[in-house]
Order: sequence, then C-alpha cells, then structure tokens
Amino acid sequence: MLTLLRKLADLIAGRVRRQGISWFVPGLLCGAICLGLWGLAAPDAVAQSSGGAVIRPAPGNSTGFRPLFRLFGFGETKRPARTRTSPSEAVKRPRAANTAPAFQAKPKDPDAGVILVAGDQMAKGVAEGLRYTLADKSMVRVDTLIHEKSGLAGAGVPDWGTEITARIRGEDVKAVVLMMGRHDLAVPFAGEPPVEFATADWEKAYSSKVSALVSSIRQERKQLIWVGLPPTGNPLTNTDFTLLNSLFQAGTEENRGKYVDVWDIFLTENGEYDSFGPDVDGKRARLRDADKVGFTWDGYRKVAFFVERELSRLLGGYGGMAFEGVEDDPNFIVLTGRTTAPEDQLLGGQDGNGPVPYEGVAVDAARRFFILGEARKGPEGRADSTVWKAPGGS
Repeated sequence: MLTLLRKLADLIAGRVRRQGISWFVPGLLCGAICLGLWGLAAPDAVAQSSGGAVIRPAPGNSTGFRPLFRLFGFGETKRPARTRTSPSEAVKRPRAANTAPAFQAKPKDPDAGVILVAGDQMAKGVAEGLRYTLADKSMVRVDTLIHEKSGLAGAGVPDWGTEITARIRGEDVKAVVLMMGRHDLAVPFAGEPPVEFATADWEKAYSSKVSALVSSIRQERKQLIWVGLPPTGNPLTNTDFTLLNSLFQAGTEENRGKYVDVWDIFLTENGEYDSFGPDVDGKRARLRDADKVGFTWDGYRKVAFFVERELSRLLGGYGGMAFEGVEDDPNFIVLTGRTTAPEDQLLGGQDGNGPVPYEGVAVDAARRFFILGEARKGPEGRADSTVWKAPGGS
C-alpha cells in the first residue's frame, strides 16, 4: 500500500512541477488519497467484522480516485456532445399498413340514414373504410352485420335474408352493402350425396341463394350494392373467385341491384397480382394482407372509396333530402324534392305540346320547334310570357 502511495505521490509531484504548483499541494493530495483508501477499506472491514457478506462496488463503478485524477487531467475522456431533436424536427414513423389513421368523426344527426354493411371479415374491413370516408357526413352512419367466417354455402350458415330484413325494419336503413364468399370455396351443399363445390348443381344452388338474398333486400325497397371478390396470389383461388363473382353479378343485376367489380382495380398494368399499388391518394402502399387474399387498411379504404362512389350515385349524396325517393321504385331517387314546375319538363314532354297531326303525320314538339319553326307555348302568367290578354280575358 505504501509503495502504491509513493508512486502516486511521485506521479502527482511530477505533474505539479510541470504546471508550476507549490509542493504544499502534493502533501495535501497524498493525505486525501490515504483517507480515500481508508474509506474504501473501512466498509469491508466493518462488513467482515459484523459477520455479513462483503459488498463491493460493481466493476467499473468505483470512483475513489477518479475525482483526484481528473483534477490534474488524468484519465479524462471527452464525450461527444449530445444534440436533442425537437418534436417538430423528429422524423415521423410511417403508419403501419394494417393500422387505421386516427380521425375524429363528426357527430351524427339523430335522423341520419344508415348504410348497413353485411358479410364476412372482408365486409367488416369495408365498413371501417366507409366509416372513415363518411366521417364528416352528419346525415349518414355505417352499421354492420358481420359473421366473419361464414358465407352462403354449407350447413349452419346464417339466414342472411332474415337477419338483414330485421335490421332494415328496425333501423332507418337506406342502403345495404354486401361482401362475402371467401369462405364458400370447396364447401358442399347438403344432399345425398352432397353437392360438391363448383359442379353444375352447386352453381345452381349457390346462384339461387344469391338471388334470394338480393330479392329479400330489394323487396324492402332498399338500395343494394354487392362488392365482388378481389384477385389473389393463388391462381386456383382466382378461378374459384371468378366463378363466385359471376354468380354475384348475375344475381344482383337481375334484381336491379348494383354490382361493384374490384378485380381489375387490384391488378398491375400487366394484369398480374401485386400486394402493393396506389392507394386512394395515389401513393404506393401495401394494399393486400400477408395471405394474399385479404386487404390491409389501405386496401379496404380503397374498396370503400369505390363503394362510396356508387352509394353517392344511388342516394344522391348525404344531405337532408338525399335519401328521399319514390317508395314504389328504389331505382328512382328524387334529389331536389318531389315537385317540379311544368316549365322544367324537357321539350316534347306531356305539356300540351306533344305529338300532333301535321299534314296528316304525327309530329312532336321538338320537330315543330327546331325544323318547322313553330313557336312553343310558354306557361301562362310567367314574367317572360309574350302572350298578352286583355282585361276581362278577351
């Protein structure tokens, strides 16, 4: 120990002489070193005398001589200065493809019309995309009827027609959006023997189910949109999905519903499958799930974009009068009210200027006006009327 102290003292003295410090300082430093050594050794001695375990500082954490060494510049290492990045300068991590962006939906009006989305887990994703798309529309809200692992084929499937009809009659449903079918692949219909998938009898039974479901909704005088299945990364699955889509389209259109085909939307320019593609903002994003069948959030958002476009066409927007239509014809939507002035009729309409005999031939008003030069009678009493009547009606 004394040898160590002498070496330390000589080392410090040499450093002091080079820096021009009085010899009185090394003496003080040597005393301080002795006290430090005693302080380090004392706890061990006390611990050993008390019968307890010896507690030593962790390797690399002992600080007995470091302050003294640093006083004279021994063992100093310069640490690089740390720079803190302000939150505004921090790089934002990109949102995960399966994560919906945070958004605040506008409070819905108590009389808001309902868009009912029904089907399997793909329909659930479309519903989430529609909620995001219609977040700022107070006069419309999105509800769901989801059986994630069910379709139309096989035993124990839901009675979709009954369940959807009950929701229509219990809520102010204005339109129904359907998407299902991915769980109907290779599923037979009951029978003796069972009706195997993709046979002629299976197609007939499945088509009958599609038509019955669409018809039950249309009989409630509600608009209906059926979303077709997308292309996948498996050629065999694509063949099966193409078959189902043909049945969906036929059953929907024969009952005056709207079929939304998303097949080509999710193919490359060369007609090939790709998990990535442009999102609704035109940016390249991952649109398909890892199984190459389902969608990511951005993919469902893209499907919802095309569904919402058709809903807007069918319902005329989402304002106060958007959902007002003619009860006996769901395909006829009055966008600006139920009454129209006679002068709003197209030329040749039933306003008294319809087809009349002209030299023995029935001529309509358009021909009489544009070709024969005959003036068209305007509504009486209008400000621009050129017809003058004498007082008393003479």
